[in-house]
Amino acid sequence: MRASPPVSRRLETLLRSPLAFRHLRPFLARLVIAGDVRHPATLRRLSDLIALFPDHRSSPLLSRALSRLYFHLAPSCTTFLYNLIIRAFSRSRRHPCESLFAFVSLLRSASPPDHFTFPSLVKAACSLRSPTGGIQIHPQVLRRGFESYIYVLNTLLSMYSAFGDMVSARKLFDLSSELLDVVSWNTVVDGYVKVGALEVARRLFEEMPVRNEVSWSAIINGYAGKGELDVARSLFDRMPVQRNAVTWNSMVSGFARHGLLPVARKFFDEMPMRNIVSWNSMVSGYALNGEMDAARKLFDQMPERDVVSWSCMISGYAQSNQFLAALQLFKEMQKVRMIKPNEVTMVSVLSACAHLAALEQGKWVHAYIDKNHMTLDDDQNLGAALIDMYAKCGSIDIALKLFQSLDRKNVSSWNALITGLAINGAASESLEAFEQMQKCGLKPDDITFVGVLMACVHRGLVHEGQQYFESMTKVHGIQPQMKHYGCMVDLLGRAGSLEEAEGIVRSMPMKPDIMVLGALLGACRIHKDVAVTDRVKKDVLRLKAQQSGCHVLLSNIFAAAGRWADASEVRSSLKQTGIRKDPGSSSVELDGIVYEFVAGSCSLPEASAMYAWLDKMGSDLRHQGYSPVTQDVLLDLSEEDKETWLSRHSEKLALAFALLRSAPHSTIRIVKNLRICGDCHSFVKHVSKFSSQEVIIRDRIRFHHFKDGTCSCNDYW
Repeated sequence: MRASPPVSRRLETLLRSPLAFRHLRPFLARLVIAGDVRHPATLRRLSDLIALFPDHRSSPLLSRALSRLYFHLAPSCTTFLYNLIIRAFSRSRRHPCESLFAFVSLLRSASPPDHFTFPSLVKAACSLRSPTGGIQIHPQVLRRGFESYIYVLNTLLSMYSAFGDMVSARKLFDLSSELLDVVSWNTVVDGYVKVGALEVARRLFEEMPVRNEVSWSAIINGYAGKGELDVARSLFDRMPVQRNAVTWNSMVSGFARHGLLPVARKFFDEMPMRNIVSWNSMVSGYALNGEMDAARKLFDQMPERDVVSWSCMISGYAQSNQFLAALQLFKEMQKVRMIKPNEVTMVSVLSACAHLAALEQGKWVHAYIDKNHMTLDDDQNLGAALIDMYAKCGSIDIALKLFQSLDRKNVSSWNALITGLAINGAASESLEAFEQMQKCGLKPDDITFVGVLMACVHRGLVHEGQQYFESMTKVHGIQPQMKHYGCMVDLLGRAGSLEEAEGIVRSMPMKPDIMVLGALLGACRIHKDVAVTDRVKKDVLRLKAQQSGCHVLLSNIFAAAGRWADASEVRSSLKQTGIRKDPGSSSVELDGIVYEFVAGSCSLPEASAMYAWLDKMGSDLRHQGYSPVTQDVLLDLSEEDKETWLSRHSEKLALAFALLRSAPHSTIRIVKNLRICGDCHSFVKHVSKFSSQEVIIRDRIRFHHFKDGTCSCNDYW
């Protein structure tokens, strides 16, 4: 037997070195030149190296280069060594297809595959989500007589279950009755659970000759996940075997996911031993239900955290509209060097950046994604999240270029583009993207049509909007939801067809919510239609919503019509229900920091300079045709006081701050939590006429791109 050469020992040392990835390429070059790569010991070390490298982000192509080098320089590999390579790549998230290439190479060699080859091969097919590849592996197993090996059998059962092909799984299961062990039974039971066939899973579970804790966990998890919590609890209580952490975690996550947090917490507190999944399940439960204070308290108590723990919290903050908190926690996560954010984390971070219009932070996140070689085309929709972020920051050109660069465009990425174009006023481009999406063979979903209808709303395309709305059911088989009806009411109402808009509200298959009624009242306000307002008033007062928007619209419409008693009644109703009016607020990002402003006040050191700038600018613009729109101020104030009140609106404060602090020719991006008022819209238009900077304001409804004295909305908003 040949002695292991020094180069092999150096390779072993390299494997243990933290600098392995940096020094590998030059070392491999020297190894090939020296001719030592064919030595059996070196080949074995190379296989270890390949097993380490498949998912290393600093060099994503390196692992494939290693495997190709391996098979090129080692044509006399044994089946054992081939199996090592196949197994190494089957565990890779990025390159499982290399396992299939290795298998093809094995078939062409003098070494036949054995029963250890196929389990790893099946795992690679599952990682690739390739049912066709998996089906082709099964005949290879039969041809070589390996179906009698229980491990191979169970792997095939697991593959069919993973693909949701329970017909094939059950056929194989029934044909192999003499070989089955508890793993076989558990695999098929769990497969039925995952496809939602709980009754079939339960019957098979009851037929099991032997059940272990995995069997009980699978069936309990099925009922808990589906919301049949009484059945899950009954099974949990009658478990004859010792409950494992998986079973306890199923109960915690099941009850938490369905909003029964006290019960979930009781299970969590009673657990004899908790693992990180237990903590994550409870933290996630609090976060999903919007109880972020409780989630944060538990998160801070965790003995250890993984990427799921951080992602749950960041996602929870983003979904609870606590976007600054989400970004702050992400910054804290960056300090934990042992835990790296994954695609799920980045989607939530991008969502926070999008809602804050924090473009600079969003660009930094994009650079981080590129640097760490995160894929934009996976099922986590990272590419769609990036497109959405740029679109909601008003950088629609970058969003479009990013979309065009995607290798695989799924429904989510098309939706992000269609909606992004719509809210930025590019209605024609949005509708053109919708047509292109269908030509690519992709089926639009309910979110797609929200974007399409928004495009029609923002450009006043009534006829086109009606056609698209009708096509939802007639052509695409999609039942309109509340948000689609809201778009149609908005579309018709803005166009002045108030009775037709009201007709949609009355004929909807569900009771209108605050969004739909708000759209109708917004149109009433624009067209000063008090008659429709009177009819809608009862619907608004019956709503037990926690938002004040509809009540404020009602009050303002009545006040503008001089019906002060009705306006006072609505205001009183608002106070009695305990609903507080949302104060107008705006935010602007400068140098990576998001600054927030509330109407009427500012505590920043620059406040005096900002007020002085607003007063002077207001005075100067009057000579250029600007006239304050005081009719929007429905308060008993003098005309001068009304003008002062208007000058302290939050978007004007944000604009003054940004113009005083930002560099010339830079773009100013402001986010307003409410609809921009007529006076602020007119003021910013006039400012943009004399400023070298483009101003982009995103209000609750849409984007307004102000440049050279014009707005992208063409004053239709």
